[in-house]
Amino acid sequence: MLHDLGGNIDEVRDGYAKGHLPLSLQVMQPSQVFHAGAIVILADEVASAAIVGTIGSPVSSDKKLFPYSIQISTNLLTNDPEGPLTAESRVVKRGRIVVVDTEVVGSKGQLVALVRSTHAMVDPKTTGPHKRDIFTGTKK
Repeated sequence: MLHDLGGNIDEVRDGYAKGHLPLSLQVMQPSQVFHAGAIVILADEVASAAIVGTIGSPVSSDKKLFPYSIQISTNLLTNDPEGPLTAESRVVKRGRIVVVDTEVVGSKGQLVALVRSTHAMVDPKTTGPHKRDIFTGTKK
């Protein structure tokens, strides 16, 4: 989804990822700053990349598990009328449940949002509504 909004994951290494999202009509509120939902999308996708450890893959390479977001706590501190926003995520705790802290920063270096997300590591082929189509190529 981040890519569809014009954003990108720029850097990934074990337990860390960085990405950006430019300001555009797609992600802008009527007040011409970033929509809160777009800020959360940026943070969530960068956090998932930090967990998975690769760019472009929705599942981890070691166990083929998907980091299913189960809780996202966002503190919106300010906004940015210019963009882009940059998000940096760091994995705080690994396991069946993974916790990630993400800082979202504006174009002038100001802290825009602090985000803590919790992800359940699930097998997308056997868990929930994702056990069909997009992950397996079959309909059940």
